[in-house]
Amino acid sequence: MSSQPKNAFLVLVDDFTDADALQRRLAMRTAHLAGATKNRERGALVLGGAILDSHESGKMVGSAIIINAASRDEVLEMLKSDPYTEGRAWNMDTVRIYPFREASF
Repeated sequence: MSSQPKNAFLVLVDDFTDADALQRRLAMRTAHLAGATKNRERGALVLGGAILDSHESGKMVGSAIIINAASRDEVLEMLKSDPYTEGRAWNMDTVRIYPFREASF
């Protein structure tokens, strides 16, 4: 982990769309959440959750995440080591990473 100042990034990543994609995601969910909890505890994960195809079906089709990291490359490294990537739930060809600033209200 870098000692550079942290910046917030918004990450959007789609799941694969083949017939087995949801099952792969569900199979890796416990390991994914354990890693997310560790990242949250160390301040790298601000929030994250599933993108759904609709409220009616509730089928998970991707993820939205806000990550604190020194760089986009650091974000990519975190994503690459996530069980959802390793288990082929997340389609890393679709990942979008944007610098993010939370609004002050």
